[in-house]
Amino acid sequence: MRRLLALAAVALTVAACGSSASENASQGTASSTAEGGTLRWAINANASWDPVTSAAGNEVRHLGLVYAALIQIDQQGQATPGLASAWKFEDKGLKLVLTLRPDVTFSDGAKLDATVVKRNLERAKNQPGSVLTQLLDSVKSVDVVDPSTVRLNLSYPDYGLPLVLGGKAGMQVSPKALDGDIKELPRKPVGAGPFKLTNFVPDGSSTLVKNPTYWDAKDIHLDGVELRYLNDPQAILAGLQSGSIDIASSTGNQIAAAKRAGLNVSTFPSLSAASIEINDALKPYTDHRVAEAINYALDREALIKTQNGGLGEPAFQPFPKGYVGYSEEVANLYPHDVAKAKQLLAEAGYPNGLDIDITYFDALGYKALTEQIQAQLAAAGIRSKLKTLPLAQAAERVYVKHDVAFNPNGIVGRESPLQMLNVQYGAEGLLNPGRKASPELTKDLKDAAQYPLDSAEYPAALQKATARAARESAVVFLFTQPTVFLATKKVSGLRPYIVAARLEGVRLAK
Repeated sequence: MRRLLALAAVALTVAACGSSASENASQGTASSTAEGGTLRWAINANASWDPVTSAAGNEVRHLGLVYAALIQIDQQGQATPGLASAWKFEDKGLKLVLTLRPDVTFSDGAKLDATVVKRNLERAKNQPGSVLTQLLDSVKSVDVVDPSTVRLNLSYPDYGLPLVLGGKAGMQVSPKALDGDIKELPRKPVGAGPFKLTNFVPDGSSTLVKNPTYWDAKDIHLDGVELRYLNDPQAILAGLQSGSIDIASSTGNQIAAAKRAGLNVSTFPSLSAASIEINDALKPYTDHRVAEAINYALDREALIKTQNGGLGEPAFQPFPKGYVGYSEEVANLYPHDVAKAKQLLAEAGYPNGLDIDITYFDALGYKALTEQIQAQLAAAGIRSKLKTLPLAQAAERVYVKHDVAFNPNGIVGRESPLQMLNVQYGAEGLLNPGRKASPELTKDLKDAAQYPLDSAEYPAALQKATARAARESAVVFLFTQPTVFLATKKVSGLRPYIVAARLEGVRLAK
């Protein structure tokens, strides 16, 4: 959909992330004809298997194993046919018409049709507590034109909507499951994706088996997947070495140890970034100068070196350099300047420094990152007390109750760059704890939505919104995080999906 502009942007993103053929030689030595086997994947725990209640961005990797979406997002982040085989905008962008793929069957035997899609979209938009409501803000109503055609009537042109429908908002739940107790969906999902869940142990593991009715099964070579919810890097490394784990989602600071252990390492371009979620509805962050002081106090290069093995680039916005939403205007918005940080604190009424609480997740890497942030802030007179937060409580505390003021965190990117901006900075954005957005920013975000993704005006409008958001928001971005996989030599066929990892093409040697 983005055509040449996006292709150029993605190429630049690949270059910016520093991925190379030699780094990614870890595609493995497994036979190219290998079929079957159960892949054991060390990954973060997911709190919900229901796309409507799944608040964590990185859970899209889990959900994508079970659910198929209306749009398929390819390796470069482009919108391609999914459960919808075709789509088109009509009425100057105020209608989006989707043509559904015929003969799609859910893992429980139910059939996909336009009525099912209408029901799923209305649930995603209107169910109380849905985390997808804002993503479908432009959708005024959904019409069933015929069994294979759905029309989305929009309140304003939203040309990025097909990309949004490639994520959680477009994932389709079986009508049989919707007819049952939907409160069971977070534990018992039923979709039409490549696998189906057979067992879920919260904070422990999930077991999935291949779905024989998946519409795009040609590139699914595994019999199943076992997700191991592990946070301890030493346990993960030991599991890979012993062979009890086949592959692990990891970070840059584990690469050296993995290579020494003889494991394969893959690094791919990504839309992920480390950040600090600051709730500017809570004091002392209601004064924007405090957030600015924190930004100036941080030495991002030092954080990258220590926390991510030197992998990544300093970040002041949610997009990597070269991506279509990246703004050169704020490329170096807050250079490391302790004196400037102290000056801003004094202007905000804290000439003798400031005492704050930092709440970090009890999960892989967050403690070390938080302690380094704590030390850097102390040099500017920002003294802090550390508190831990169980990962299982993270989404509710940070994004629902909004009672956490300062939280080292991160984003995994979204299918649409405009969606990412709305989620992070919009007045109702899930990742915007303070729920603040100026009228000017709100207008910029809506203005960017009115341009087709292949138009000349789209990148400039998007980047204008990015620059304003970066200046106004209390969210602190730290550094980009390319995707890192550690794997045994049994694993091959990993592909560089820029938005979210998928298992198409992955094989496991016997």
